[in-house]
Amino acid sequence: MPARLAPDRTRGLIIAGGVIDSNEHGRQLMARLLALLGPQPRIVLVGTPETADELDAELEAALFGAGAAEVHRRTLQGRQDAEQRALLDLVDHAQLVFLQSLQPLRLSSLLGGTQLARALRRRNAEGMAIAGCGAGAALLCEHMLAHGGEGATPRTGGANLAPGLGLTNRVVVDQGGHASDRLGRLLAALALNPFALGLGLDAATAAVIGPDNVLEVVGFGGVTMIDPAEMAESNVADLAPGAPIRITNLRLHALTGGARYDLDFRRSVG
Repeated sequence: MPARLAPDRTRGLIIAGGVIDSNEHGRQLMARLLALLGPQPRIVLVGTPETADELDAELEAALFGAGAAEVHRRTLQGRQDAEQRALLDLVDHAQLVFLQSLQPLRLSSLLGGTQLARALRRRNAEGMAIAGCGAGAALLCEHMLAHGGEGATPRTGGANLAPGLGLTNRVVVDQGGHASDRLGRLLAALALNPFALGLGLDAATAAVIGPDNVLEVVGFGGVTMIDPAEMAESNVADLAPGAPIRITNLRLHALTGGARYDLDFRRSVG
């Protein structure tokens, strides 16, 4: 569950982004996202060893180019790095923490149960924004899509869920690979957990969840949203591993830049 709010606080933005490349669309998307935070925000960029060089450096440059006043880049080499007082102090004074990884499980295994994870939940409840791009987007959710299969047909074992950071329990995010593969993984995940909405994120696109649980799409691609609230049938519990799943009566929405969707009432809003 998301961290409990103090009576006088408003929860910060939760920003789930697809892959953000160092091209014109990526730069424009970053500028739009940082504009939501106010002028010259202080940012902490947290990455993992596989992103420590080129990818984190590119994201750092994009953040400065979009107007950040400070970008503090830190790499989690081990769980002990998520306990460092210096990093926790940076988080306490930041307007945005940006999480980046190539593998959701890599980041969750370094963060889960640490002081940094607790600080991120607390600071988001106090009003600080938290963003994840690439695999970092999946980590933002309570139910993290850790990995899965390929193909548009959902199959048992096609989506493996693990505990995430838990900033929101409203959505399950998939930002990897082809759109058809994301569809199959999300359908398989929702067959297991029909409470959440499934979000598939294109590159250069972000889903921004506000404190009122209204999601807004920002960027140049699309967000595929699957709503299982009225699911009539799922045979996932009766199947052998790898078998195709029968799942009926789902709603699918294709959202593009500027679209807004209320996650509580599950409807489009103007």
